[in-house]
Amino acid sequence: MKSTDEMTYFGIVHQVPILQYEGFDYLMDLLRQKKCKSFLEIGTAIGRTALQAASLDPEMKVVTIEKNPDMAKEARQNIESHPNGNQVLLIEGDARETEIPSGPYDVIFIDAAKGQYRRFFERYAPMLAEDGLIVSDNMNFHGLVQHPERTKNRHTRALIRRINDYRAFLDGLEEYETTLLDVGDGLAVTRRKTDV
Repeated sequence: MKSTDEMTYFGIVHQVPILQYEGFDYLMDLLRQKKCKSFLEIGTAIGRTALQAASLDPEMKVVTIEKNPDMAKEARQNIESHPNGNQVLLIEGDARETEIPSGPYDVIFIDAAKGQYRRFFERYAPMLAEDGLIVSDNMNFHGLVQHPERTKNRHTRALIRRINDYRAFLDGLEEYETTLLDVGDGLAVTRRKTDV
């Protein structure tokens, strides 16, 4: 069994896009505060976030989706060898179309293909518990959202535009309110408005 620190080290060494420490700690604190019992993660990577979430509460049920077969294989090994692995359901497939348990989920965490965040939000928001939260990572994208002039890479610039479009989409939602946090690589925390 790999510990959280070992999974973090593996992620750094193998350049796996895992949640930065500050964002990771914030998310775990958020799950504790909400007394979260059902957690949906879009973008498993190596299973670090899913397993840590499962470790917070013996009643926690985690559903996590991973498209990349290599990542899914590594995650499956980590999940199967972990004491809380029986609380985690790993679904291998494209989060835009794969079937999952319908929820409701107390917290939905979006940390997959940055260009697809809006599609993920629109697909999974109906599965959110009434007082649930949707947390989206990489809202700053290594500081490039605020400073796009720092990259000349066309693909990266397109990605930055998609992130900005997603931020504008969240801001324009009538039934939800979003707080942008300068934590880790930038987190958006979205909840239903109570006065709608």
